Amino acid sequence: MKSKLFFAITAVALSGMAQAASINPVLPDATLNWKDARTLPPGAQVAILSGNPTKAEPFVARVKLPANFVIPPHSHPVAEYDTVLSGALYIGTGKEVNTDNGTELPVGSFVKMPAKQVHYSWTKEETVLQISGMGPWGTHYTDKELNKKYS
Repeated sequence: MKSKLFFAITAVALSGMAQAASINPVLPDATLNWKDARTLPPGAQVAILSGNPTKAEPFVARVKLPANFVIPPHSHPVAEYDTVLSGALYIGTGKEVNTDNGTELPVGSFVKMPAKQVHYSWTKEETVLQISGMGPWGTHYTDKELNKKYS
């Protein structure tokens, strides 16, 4: 009986070690592989932390927006989950940017934007967001010319 218990405990411990070996920690922002965000106006950068936003799978990305940056009105085919890691994001809904009528999201704020909800955002200082969702991800601007430009 004691040997069965010993083997059971050992098996559980080893399986925990195997699971721990598959953990891939994400290092601080300075070590991330930042790239130009092709679906956003120039100046925005993105670093994919997990998953592939173009595939039907969960993903996590960081987006770095410069100061005084505007993301024009757009929507996504899936829900968007954002957390502000640094700076502040200002967000509004509707088909026209109105910086007098938005909500400030300071560091630590979280927002869930439902699928197909038209929204826009802007910054006053450099801002880093962590975005997660279920792919396939996409950005659809209300201005059709922007869809051609940033696709």
